[in-house]
Amino acid sequence: MATLSDSSVIQPQGKVGGFTFYKLNGKIIMRSLPRAPHKNGTNPTPLQKVYQNRLAEVNDYLRPLSRVLDFGYQNYLDQKTGVNLAHTNVSTKGYNHKANPRINPAFLQISRGSLLGAESPLAVRTADGITISWKDNSVEGNASEGDSVMILLNQPELQKHIWIKEAGRRRDLQALAPLEGENSEKEWEVYLTFYRPLNNKKLVISDSMYLGRS
Repeated sequence: MATLSDSSVIQPQGKVGGFTFYKLNGKIIMRSLPRAPHKNGTNPTPLQKVYQNRLAEVNDYLRPLSRVLDFGYQNYLDQKTGVNLAHTNVSTKGYNHKANPRINPAFLQISRGSLLGAESPLAVRTADGITISWKDNSVEGNASEGDSVMILLNQPELQKHIWIKEAGRRRDLQALAPLEGENSEKEWEVYLTFYRPLNNKKLVISDSMYLGRS
């Protein structure tokens, strides 16, 4: 609200643009008019529908993995959850509304950090489950042979996953994700991460690596 002085050359009244003018106690009062509801709130454009669907679908894709993502992004959780942090990469790089499926699992990053990741990792389906192997790089960079191995098997169509937080050590050069019963009949999207304690309260973690569908 604003008051126009009596010395104003123009003394408007009524509605002008986004404002209304009226006289009160000899003074001209100006108030902004309430904004009408945006027409696209109930009738979104095709492009807005794409954005809305992307937001909903990526959230549905990531939400079952919230505990995994909070662990993998634990060094970045000051103001966001792991789901929030993983969302950006998936929605900006890994979502195509014309593709089937619309979300590309290669752009899901389940962990982020400065620890050296796996060298030449490979996931192979075996009679016992999925065996993941990698080359020895334990003497390179900040890697250590005692780094823990974390494996995620994800089945987004069923919103189901298998999280193996302690699957072995870097020095083992391989780890098994066992599969039994109906789980052995499914294909799984495979992710690999290394980590180790940095101190009593913090871990140093590698960026995760996507090893394909096995």
